[in-house]
Formats: sequence, structure tokens, C-alpha cells
Amino acid sequence: MSDMDGSPESETPEPGPPDPSSTPEPPAPDASRSTAPAGGQAAPPPERALASVVPIGRHEPIDGICGRIDAAPSLAVVLHAPSGNRAMAEELGMRRVARHVESSGRRFAIATRSGILARRARAQGVPVSSNPRHVHWGSGGRVVVRLGFATLLVPPFGRYAQYVALALFILAVAAVLYTAGPSATVRVYPPTQTLEGFAVVRASARVDVIDLERRMVPATTISVERAILLAVPTTGEVIQGVTPATATLRIGNPTASSITVPAGAVIFSVPDFVAFEADISVTVPAGGNAFAPVTARAPGTAGNVPADVITQWRSADLADLTVTNPDPALGGADEPRRAVAIADIRALEALAAEIGEGSPPASLLANARPGYGIIVRSATVAVTLGEPSAEPGTAADVLFMEVTTTVEALAVAPEVLETLARSLLAGPDEARGLIPGTVLAVETGDRQIDHPDGSFTSELRLTAEFPRGPSSAEIEDAVGGRSLEAAEAELGTRYGIDDVEIDLTPGWAPRLPRFGFRLDVQYGSRAFEPEAPEPDDEASPPDGP
Repeated sequence: MSDMDGSPESETPEPGPPDPSSTPEPPAPDASRSTAPAGGQAAPPPERALASVVPIGRHEPIDGICGRIDAAPSLAVVLHAPSGNRAMAEELGMRRVARHVESSGRRFAIATRSGILARRARAQGVPVSSNPRHVHWGSGGRVVVRLGFATLLVPPFGRYAQYVALALFILAVAAVLYTAGPSATVRVYPPTQTLEGFAVVRASARVDVIDLERRMVPATTISVERAILLAVPTTGEVIQGVTPATATLRIGNPTASSITVPAGAVIFSVPDFVAFEADISVTVPAGGNAFAPVTARAPGTAGNVPADVITQWRSADLADLTVTNPDPALGGADEPRRAVAIADIRALEALAAEIGEGSPPASLLANARPGYGIIVRSATVAVTLGEPSAEPGTAADVLFMEVTTTVEALAVAPEVLETLARSLLAGPDEARGLIPGTVLAVETGDRQIDHPDGSFTSELRLTAEFPRGPSSAEIEDAVGGRSLEAAEAELGTRYGIDDVEIDLTPGWAPRLPRFGFRLDVQYGSRAFEPEAPEPDDEASPPDGP
């Protein structure tokens, strides 16, 4: 369509010298064309003249519009109605203006941004533009499309034709969304066959790309941490209290009111400050005495203090009471106990060193990183010591220490092993390719060479699972355009595959996509699926019902 830039709003140009930069110019007559253009308008004047731009208001009546046309100084008139005009938007009003222009021997065009007025004008064969400067006088009732320096005239579509085109477009979009819009991942678990082969490879951490001709494969360093609890019996000895001493206190109250000594009140012996606790609660009357049994807070012979030394209350609330033990405290006993010695700690450190110097457990690496081809002889073990469970001199029967072992080794990644297995194991009958995640590589122990550059040559025994059944294209043909239930039933009926997982996106889509580029077919093997974690029976049940 024509451009939507600004246009004159009020003044009608006066006749004068032509100025192409300010007003449009009607074309010269063409002898090959009819002199009566569509809509019954008179042919443009033979001489080249400027077109007058006549502003038209939105509510201006037809009589006023015709009067403005008669007042225009040129034979070509552009009615500029930016927001449209209600009177000319009616079929009768547009015809009245067209007949008036025809009878006056003029020619006119309409410049407007109103879609209704533009359609009404084109129906009468009147040139239409959104800018009065860009009127194409030869367009008639056709739509003008400007493509750079070229101009394309497009026949107008009727209102019902537009509705039909819109409906067809909506149906086309719906059909695309219905058939190609959804995407699906179809994972099938068909019967498999296990193939085995041997390959001598040189694994190096210094290369990034596999070289199948030279059997040079990239390797990466993997590490596994494991916590180990070491324990040794203690060999030291320490004397430890086993029975606390007991005594009886005589308490005097010189005040004028009774005072209660609560159970558990603490009192010390002087001068060694052995702590004792009152066994029961005792109330000492004003000006009187009372007796209370006490027990040493710590077991052992240290509580067997002599008479008249348990005299110091800890609480200031009992400071007014006088107290003493008429008899010595008795009953505290000690006995020898096994304890931690420095030699025990050294024994734990020796055990940790043996772990670091021993052969790395290959099973630990294999279990921690399944699918990797591990070069076992490249493994190293580092041990980090923890803290002993007790200090030297502490009574204990067993001394513990937790150590952390870090095992590192060179290994061939699963994706590299799959590439190697495809080149070694897959023949013409295995064109579908192996099932990802099913390649296992184990060193045989033969042809082992350790190179100075840190690479290792070793013979690997490779095994991999290959699907037996339909190809990806055959599966796509079987499930394309079907519902989930129908797709699973078709695979079972046609190929005997009952173990199928289909993930359809979006989930509300009623059918799988019909086209193969929206379907992702994957093969799997249940034997290599990771095991689901077992539920923890000791775990606390969730809150709520």
C-alpha cells in the first residue's frame, strides 16, 4: 500500500507553476486507453496540470464536498479525508460525488486512512491512497503496492472473499498444528542381541579426537571419594573414678527466719574445692540446726575429704547458713580403665598409609562410573586423615578415625566407547546402530604398555546391545498420526513390541505428529536401566493425609 506519512490539512493549492514536490500530478492521456475511466469519471485533461488537495472533514455532508470540488482551481482533485467521511462511506454518497465530478468534467481521487471509505471508493473505481502526494491516477479500484521503485496493482478482494480467505488460513494453521505441531519421543524396548569384540587402544589425556585407524582414543581423569572408618583397640591405661563419696552436713541457721536448702544445692570443700550436691531438700528453722546428706558430683577417691572441710556454699542465698561435715566423706573409689595411648593414634595412621599404598579397588571406580572404560593400572589413591575419636589419656576401649580416600584414574568416556563399538561391532545387519548406554569395556590384561607421555596401551573387551526389530523409519510409519493408545497397540500388533514409552508434547495433543521430523525414536534396554532407589522404611511419613 502507499506510504502513511503526513499530508496537507486545510489550504487548497492555488493555480500556478507546477511544483511536483507539493502536489500530485495526473498522468497524460494515453490514446490506447478508454477516455471514460471506471466509475463514469471524465478523462483527465490533456494538458499537465496540478491536482488540488481538498481537505474533507469526518462529518462534512455531500453538498459541502461537491461545493469544495467546484471551488478547486484544477481539473484533478484529491479529496483528503484522513479519518474518513461518513457521508461518502455510504454507497449512495460515493455515487453522488462520482456523478458530480463526472458532470463537471473533472477527475478525483481519495486520500484516507479509513478502511471503510477506501473500500467504498475502490468499489466505484476511484483511485485511493493513504497520502495525497502518492496518488496513482491509473490504479482505478485496484490496490497499490509499492515495492521500492516498482509499483504493483492488485485487484481488490470482495468482503466475502476476504472472509473465505481468512477461514481457509485458519483451517490451514489448525491442520498444521494438528499434524505437525506436536512433537513426540517414542522409546521402544525391543529384543536385543549382544555382540562382543576385542580392540587394542591407546588412551591419552592429551588428545581430544578419536583416531579409529590408529586406535588412539581420548581419555579423561575420573575420581571417586570414599569415607572409611578405621578402628583399633586401645592399649593405654588410666585410673578413673567409679563410685562417688558421700557425707552428712550439719547446717545452722543464726537468722530470725527459716531457710530452705533445695535438693541439688552445691557446696564445696575447702581448700581443694571438691563439689558436693544436697541429696534432699532441707528446711533449717530460725536459730536452729538441721542435717542433710550430700554426694560428690564426680566419682573417685578425690571426694573422700576429711571432716570439717565442706563449708562453702556456691549460692549467695545460702550464705547466712553455717555448715560443716562432722565426719569425713567416704565411699569414693577408683579403678584402672583402658585408655587411648599415643601408640593407638600411630596405629590408625599406619592403617591409613597402607590403604594409600595398596592397589586401588577397580570395582569402586566401575561402580561409581558405570559405562566408562577404566585403565586400572593408572589409578592412584590419596588418603586424607580425620580426627581421632578421643585424645590420649581418655578412657575408651576402641579408638576410631574416619579417613577419606580419593581414587583417580584415566578412563575412556562412554560416548568414545560407543563410537569405537560401532566401528568394531556393527556390521551390515546392525545398520540401526547400537543402543546407547549399553557398551561395556573391560581390560583383558594383555598387550599393556605404559608410555612415557602418560598414555596407556591396553586391550579392551567390548560388548554392546543391538536392537532386533523394526527400524526407526518403520516405527515412525507405525505411530505417526495415531493416538497414544493406538500407537502402542500398533507397535504390539505389527512388530510384537509391548514395552513402549511415548512422551507427547504438548500433553493435550490428541495424536502423535504425522511427520517424521517431529518424531524422535529411541531404543532402550531394560537390562541397563538404572535401578530405582528402594523406599526407606525408617523415614518419617509425610505430613498430612
